[in-house]
Amino acid sequence: MAATTTLNHGKSIESAILKPPVHPTYHLNGVIKLALSDDSGDKGDVTCLANIPTEMEVEAYFLAKDDGIIAGISLAEIIFNEVDPTLKVEWYKKYGDCVTNCLQNGKQKNE
Repeated sequence: MAATTTLNHGKSIESAILKPPVHPTYHLNGVIKLALSDDSGDKGDVTCLANIPTEMEVEAYFLAKDDGIIAGISLAEIIFNEVDPTLKVEWYKKYGDCVTNCLQNGKQKNE
């Protein structure tokens, strides 16, 4: 996009090409890095580093607290990769799938 400025003398001057304003969604990886570094800086999460052995392997699950539709898988994968590129993630649902409440009165439903 170029802007043209008209002076009082009736002459126009071509200005430099204008870039669109910076917006966080244009630089998603930068925003993720900034958010992750907010509490831990470049040293990692000090509480985890002090209490969890680096060789420890664990499993984690996302449980639906209410009915809904799956969204954000791509963003979650970008974040997981930023935290640890060696993480292995397996999704049992895909973007747009419906989910139902997995918990009822604090106990897991048998489905």
